[in-house]
Amino acid sequence: MKGRLLKATAIVFPVILILISCSKSGNSPNTTYKVRYTVTGDSVTQFKISLFGNDVFLQTPFSGTRDTTIYVYFGADLRLDAKAVDSNLAASIYVNDVLKATGTDPDADGDGKTEVKIGYTISTP
Repeated sequence: MKGRLLKATAIVFPVILILISCSKSGNSPNTTYKVRYTVTGDSVTQFKISLFGNDVFLQTPFSGTRDTTIYVYFGADLRLDAKAVDSNLAASIYVNDVLKATGTDPDADGDGKTEVKIGYTISTP
């Protein structure tokens, strides 16, 4: 099952990057933005990034910190959705190494489940 998920991610992710690179905005057509998504937690069960409505699920489960870096153009709508079955889940989105969005779920309700959903739209050249 993991093998198929990794193969699917390996195929889908480059396709999404190609689609993103082809959808340049007239506002800043030659500017590329480095985007890094990070997730930190114990027993992380979901690490999903979304770009222009396309979802990519990165490899889970894991404990600790994982990140992934992509390059996009002006107008990119960046989303991150992470879930874990333990407390203290944190997620962040960096654009050109500057923190743009972050969120945490310390499991304040004590149900043993955490989720962080964050987003950012690149709207300045």
